[in-house]
Amino acid sequence: MKKIISVITSLFLFLGLCGCSKNTSVTLKEDVIFRLEDVMKIQNKESNSIYYYYMAIIENNSDSSYDTSLLSYSLTDDKDENINAIDRYMSTPSSTIASNESTYVYGYVGFPNNNQKDIGFYFPKTEDFLSFNAADVREADNTQIQEQGKEKFTLFEDGAMAIEVDASKTKADFSNGTTKLSNLQITYINKTDHNIVIPYLEPHGILNGLDLTQYSDKGDFSGMSLEDYKKIDFSNDGLAPKTEDHEGTATGYIVYFLEPQKEMTCNIEFTFENVGIDYSDKDTNVFTINLISNSFGSTTTFDISY
Repeated sequence: MKKIISVITSLFLFLGLCGCSKNTSVTLKEDVIFRLEDVMKIQNKESNSIYYYYMAIIENNSDSSYDTSLLSYSLTDDKDENINAIDRYMSTPSSTIASNESTYVYGYVGFPNNNQKDIGFYFPKTEDFLSFNAADVREADNTQIQEQGKEKFTLFEDGAMAIEVDASKTKADFSNGTTKLSNLQITYINKTDHNIVIPYLEPHGILNGLDLTQYSDKGDFSGMSLEDYKKIDFSNDGLAPKTEDHEGTATGYIVYFLEPQKEMTCNIEFTFENVGIDYSDKDTNVFTINLISNSFGSTTTFDISY
């Protein structure tokens, strides 16, 4: 009787261990593997929303190329596709994966927090389900966004990653009728020994300046240098010129993920076409920067002087 009990106990233990194992990959076709690399879950406790950022790798170990247009999946909650997403994005940079090569899948999805059960990838062709929980989900929330009051500050940091902002090296310039603010630096840091997905920030820049299309009588701005521009008197009948807020176009890097123990600094530049600085104004803090994160539900705002 003791032997029977022992065998039954061992059987239950074996089944328990099998049930606890985490399946981190599915087979798309023979020798083509879709493997979940990293997932970050961000809760906004004020708006009661949840964002999942995810990264996966598609490995083509076959003898022929793999067309990523064949990749078919949806994000579901325990195979229920109705998750009422309020925001989503997906990027697969390669349309074709050569033999013995790989590519990544990056994306995010946000939705109201309705006590979801098990978010993950559902592959309708094979009816496979790959749970995000297989990747040991990194968790964060909006209370971890740090306040700033300096030119250099850490906006977010936990045990896995950090986001640092440096506005101390910014420079304003004017040429060809366009004002540019350059070298705003956002640095993303991976402190782990594996690939991690990055919830990147969206930088927006505003210049409180002059609409130069309203001052065509002052000269041809398209061929004007900064030194020539500063010599212009924009006053009207002794009154200071009117300045307004103008939103610029931001260019720079977008970081989707980082390799182990790596960091990347994004140099952001803002371009304001047909907008100039009013250099006669004593207030030099004419640039306003907004660093927006929909997932954290936060906007970090600070001023920059020219």
